[in-house]
Amino acid sequence: MRGLAAPLRLVVARARRRPGRWLPPALGIALVTAFAVVVAAAGVVAGDESARGVLSGVAPLDRSVRLSWQGALEPGVGERARALFAGLRLGAPTEVALLGPVRLSGVVVRPAAVEPLERWLPGAGSASLGPCRAARCAMVLAGGGKVRGTLRAIGVRIRVVGQHALTASTPLGFAPAGDAPEPVLLTGDVPGLTLLAGLSGVYRIHSWVAALPAAGLPAWTLASTEAKLARAQAGIEAADPRFMLSAPFAGLDAARAQAAAAPRRLLLAGGGAIAALMLFVALVAGGLRRDQLEELGRLRGSGATTSQCAVFATAESAWLSAVSLITGAGVGLGAAAVLAGASGEPVGGVLWHSALTPEGVVALAAAWLLATALLTVPVLARSGRLVDGVAVAAAGALVAALVINPGGGDAFSLLLAPLSCLAAGVLIYRAAAMLLRACERISRRGPLPLRLALVGLARAPAVPALVVAFIAVSVGLGGFALAYRATLLRGAADQAADSVPLDALISPSQDFTTPLELAPATRWSALAHGAVLPVRRTEASYTAGAGTVTVPALGVPAGGLPLIHGWRESDGSAPLATLAGRLRPAGPARTPGPMLPSAARWLSLAATSPALDIAVTADLRDAAGAVRRVPLGTAGTGATPLRARVPPGQWELEGLEVAEPTGLEVTNGHQNGENPGAATQFQTQVSLGPVLAELAPGRPLLTVPLDRWRALGAASHSGRGSGAASHSERGSGAASHSEPARDSHEIVVAFAATGVPGLLRPVQPSDRRPVPVLVDPGTAAATAAGGRLLLTVDGFPVRARVVGTLRRFPTLAPDAAGFVVADEATLSGALEAQMPGQGRPDELWISSSRATDLRAALRTGPLAKLAASFRLDRETSLWDGPVARGVLGTLNASAAVSAGLAVLGLLTALLGGARDRWIERDLEAQGAGPRMLAAEAGARLLVASGLGVLAGLVFAVLLTDLAVVSVSAALATDTPRPPLIAVVPWGWLAAWGAGALAVLAAATRISAGRVIGRRRARVPARSPAAARTAPLEGARAGAEAEAPR
Repeated sequence: MRGLAAPLRLVVARARRRPGRWLPPALGIALVTAFAVVVAAAGVVAGDESARGVLSGVAPLDRSVRLSWQGALEPGVGERARALFAGLRLGAPTEVALLGPVRLSGVVVRPAAVEPLERWLPGAGSASLGPCRAARCAMVLAGGGKVRGTLRAIGVRIRVVGQHALTASTPLGFAPAGDAPEPVLLTGDVPGLTLLAGLSGVYRIHSWVAALPAAGLPAWTLASTEAKLARAQAGIEAADPRFMLSAPFAGLDAARAQAAAAPRRLLLAGGGAIAALMLFVALVAGGLRRDQLEELGRLRGSGATTSQCAVFATAESAWLSAVSLITGAGVGLGAAAVLAGASGEPVGGVLWHSALTPEGVVALAAAWLLATALLTVPVLARSGRLVDGVAVAAAGALVAALVINPGGGDAFSLLLAPLSCLAAGVLIYRAAAMLLRACERISRRGPLPLRLALVGLARAPAVPALVVAFIAVSVGLGGFALAYRATLLRGAADQAADSVPLDALISPSQDFTTPLELAPATRWSALAHGAVLPVRRTEASYTAGAGTVTVPALGVPAGGLPLIHGWRESDGSAPLATLAGRLRPAGPARTPGPMLPSAARWLSLAATSPALDIAVTADLRDAAGAVRRVPLGTAGTGATPLRARVPPGQWELEGLEVAEPTGLEVTNGHQNGENPGAATQFQTQVSLGPVLAELAPGRPLLTVPLDRWRALGAASHSGRGSGAASHSERGSGAASHSEPARDSHEIVVAFAATGVPGLLRPVQPSDRRPVPVLVDPGTAAATAAGGRLLLTVDGFPVRARVVGTLRRFPTLAPDAAGFVVADEATLSGALEAQMPGQGRPDELWISSSRATDLRAALRTGPLAKLAASFRLDRETSLWDGPVARGVLGTLNASAAVSAGLAVLGLLTALLGGARDRWIERDLEAQGAGPRMLAAEAGARLLVASGLGVLAGLVFAVLLTDLAVVSVSAALATDTPRPPLIAVVPWGWLAAWGAGALAVLAAATRISAGRVIGRRRARVPARSPAAARTAPLEGARAGAEAEAPR
């Protein structure tokens, strides 16, 4: 052989003569490539679905592109606006002319024109309304409100022909409310409205609006779309500052972040499978390696040089790798096309932005070099130190990745799975060789097939140890998929419970109508068929050092705290049931006021104020807790009783409010606002009481003494009549009409005109004892002795006492400065004691056994205006999101492919490359029959399978921390709250290990006898002398003397 062309001709000749010898490694390389291509395409698909979900979640108003022009239109402005939208390819925009408030026929309205109107107001298009002219301009009332049928002014006559609600707030930039002080009138004729002479002096804004399509905007076009919008914004605003362009840049940024993160997260999940497939390539390359070593021996015997031998080994590996990579890439592209088509994505776009990219070409070239090296280096470099060096490098890189980025979430996370598999595979490979030798020594008195199998494995442990390592990595990847799924479900459940603590959370509507204002608690309980917790949500502030800290405050029924889902023992300073017990008050949370007789029709009060007129209002509370304010009149110098009708129903007199009359309050506020000196305050003594509930004027049914009531706010206690102690023991402060009325039933208070009302009410428990609260550690550090904390809640002082600390609490933002949690009844009682009606719950936490009925009730009728969140919906959206679903699918596919290849690698290696033909002949010469040979081969396979499965389960348990990193990356871009915890699914892992072992055992039983039978016919006979020199003990001695390589 001369020159370097000779080994190349030998490679071609070997390929023609026996191409089947390269099939196993070629299959492994092709599978690695196809899997990587499919994972890359799945990442693009998941990214596009995630980006679409982000854009769909943005409100239509915030997703629109709006070009505004302030003032009257100039020639050419409309054409420039439409040309801009045409250049952005957003379709024909909606043109809007919104005028400022104008008074027509004594009513203040806001005329507006939207074209085309039928796009936003079905049933009230331009054709049905007709043109807008000065003599008659037909318009519809948008939203709600009340206006006259005809509105006139000089040069304009508007005819209101109907009332409709806009389908979205996009055209006007807001949704007209029914109680708005300025009703909005709409027409579909923009030029006609702008040319009305009677409205020519009204300020106006012209807008052109187009919604950014969420469904028709692929993820790979988001960057160019955002850049195009930014250029358009800069260009048109620079050309004329009266133009202003707004676009959904924040939504596009969020969608781009999701789209860019999805491929990385799927590669994070598929990296372990890629590493396992590379181990499979190294495993099945054992047969090719033996064949190449034999060929290299013949070449050296024929006088080949070292360079020629290197060229032969490298060329054969290079062309095999190239063909395998090209084949795998083709198969992967086909599978990716099928995946994209099944997902409803454009096939070409997915392929051109996943595999058919410059980065993909570079990755393919790098994979070719790596595969070539993986097949060539073991042939040329016979030392085992290379493998150890690879393991040390992988372990070092893994440690570096964990140290640099312990939380995962970026490019370093991609290294974790492949590096873990690579390091674990090499470690198991080295440990398995030593373990096989140890097992051989221990089993010398065991059954003959087991002894023969262990002797064969220990004699040449390299390939068996590699088989054990590959099975371990494959089983470990399957266990990792199970741990990932368990961690994902637990994380999704905990995050959903952090947003919706029970099964449903019902919040106020957009007009701040609370759930209990639309339906009583009994109605909600009937709908839920479970517990209904009224919750008061507000803010509280306290003094810390030289400043004031404002934190969210929640009032939750203490008895309902144990119902909260997703609570962890580490979240509180004590078990949740114990903390709930500490929140419960020692007595009633509120002392009710006197109940008015059901026959009472009038409420009267004797009141005098010698220095200042004072408005007096009675606060009546119904059985549901709603407060109705009934003005009694204005107290002055005279002694005329104040009187007002009692509304129908059963009422409790919760308190009396005293305040400045409305006109005086406005005048004082105006004077104090313009006076550079101190604010002017008027003070007076007010005498009140008693309160009489009357059937008719002069026919009292109940007398309510006020001498034991408490004054607060702008009113302070000044004095009371004498001799009224006999009535102070009555819990409600009411006296029966059978008792004679006394002057001692009155109360004298000092009232200061400060702009806030004064309140008179019975003594409440919050006057005597503080409110027990649970707080975060930061708020707890600001408490005084005994855990006392003075809070300001809704502007009113509330004395509190800290009874426990919490690390977190559901529904509260993690970035808040702290939080305060109290019993709802206790907190509401304290707030009601400051201002009747102030403690009414804002929302409901519902535990429902019939969520379907609750959902149906919330979709229809008056309850449909409420905002509702369901924990199951939130949980499903988290674990069934595009990225989480894609990662889980990638892991399942990895486990399935790895398990299949584990069986194939086991049979290929141990019934092929690792089988010592001469020992088999020796056993036949010593009388071993086919059954014994099959039993020995089966025992060899079972030993390798058992060791591999056991090591794989251990490896899977060690990978659970990596599952936390993977789930954290797949759930959301933000840090999950509460933090994820690793979940080891012991039951599923045991089932997975037993199943893997059963499959391997079945494959062993089926294949061992057949392979041995075929091989006996192919293996050449050995001379009797050679057979006599290779007994079993000689094989064992050779195994003891030979170190594992």
